[in-house]
Amino acid sequence: MVLSLYHTYLFPFILVSSMLIQTTNSLRVAVLGSGIAGSAAARTLAERGVEVVVFEAGFGIGGRTSTRVTRDDFRYQFDHGAQYIGSPKTDAFQECLEEWKAVGFVKEWNGNFASVVGYNVELETEKKDRWVGFPRMNSICRHLVHHRNARVKLQTRANASRTNEGWSLTDSKTKKDLGTFDWLVASDRNSGSHFRRDLAEGNVEEFTSEIRNIKSVKSLVAMVVFEKPLDLKLDGVQFTGKDSQYGSLGWVARDSSKPGRERKDGQECWVLQSHPDAANEFLKGKRKIGEIREMAREVLVGDFLKSLPLLAESEQIDIPSVVFSVGHRWGEKNLLLAETILESYRVG
Repeated sequence: MVLSLYHTYLFPFILVSSMLIQTTNSLRVAVLGSGIAGSAAARTLAERGVEVVVFEAGFGIGGRTSTRVTRDDFRYQFDHGAQYIGSPKTDAFQECLEEWKAVGFVKEWNGNFASVVGYNVELETEKKDRWVGFPRMNSICRHLVHHRNARVKLQTRANASRTNEGWSLTDSKTKKDLGTFDWLVASDRNSGSHFRRDLAEGNVEEFTSEIRNIKSVKSLVAMVVFEKPLDLKLDGVQFTGKDSQYGSLGWVARDSSKPGRERKDGQECWVLQSHPDAANEFLKGKRKIGEIREMAREVLVGDFLKSLPLLAESEQIDIPSVVFSVGHRWGEKNLLLAETILESYRVG
């Protein structure tokens, strides 16, 4: 059986209940994707004695809560996806968050935040909760999958097909056999998309046709490092996307202001995310990922540099040299984590 955690957040517990007809310690479950949904499902099943293997196509764990770390001597790091967790809206998630805080891999992000409307920079006067993974955003998912019954295979996109024994998985690149599993959890909506082969031979047309109707909100991201800290008394800024003077910007964050991201060399890392309307416009007719990443880098960094005098409310702001910048494109935008997905770790 295959279901999506992308829009069926309580699925792990329906799945676990269904599995009770079998001996849990004899089950093998494959999870596609190591984001919040996949990691929560893996942890839930592992704690009930199920053997779980998580297949992640990327370089690291986390999905939209990934942390980009440069593979050089500088080791720049950026939370280039989800930015923070807001105030819990339910007791279940509050309990979950309290546990994470007690363990120490989630800490509060204290800083100066503002929203921009026209030429007005409106400072946040009422403090809001902002929690981040510590020392990286992907620490949340890394914790969830850290269990004796769970294993993670990185840089492995698995294609699944049904057999008499269950689900047979193969590596999409090498065609290497990845094993046979009793159940399959598809936590990534893109697993059923037209341009992926993950479930093409799975005979799950009802599932794939449903998720293909879900519309993504695209986002472009730029990660930039300044030679020294910006003379800007703001750590996070939200834009409306309607003010031309800020170009394509939707959100910017001083990543180095988050707990565990402080640098000893005096340099400063920022994450720039586009407004979805701007991303949709820029992406029209573009398919080559290299071209898209370069465009994201040029456009977002350029718009941010132009906006700095307005954000600082001073034309005299000293703008340090940019020592590193790179672009990224997400299939969907997640500035905040979906609380309902995170709750799945505690329910049941």
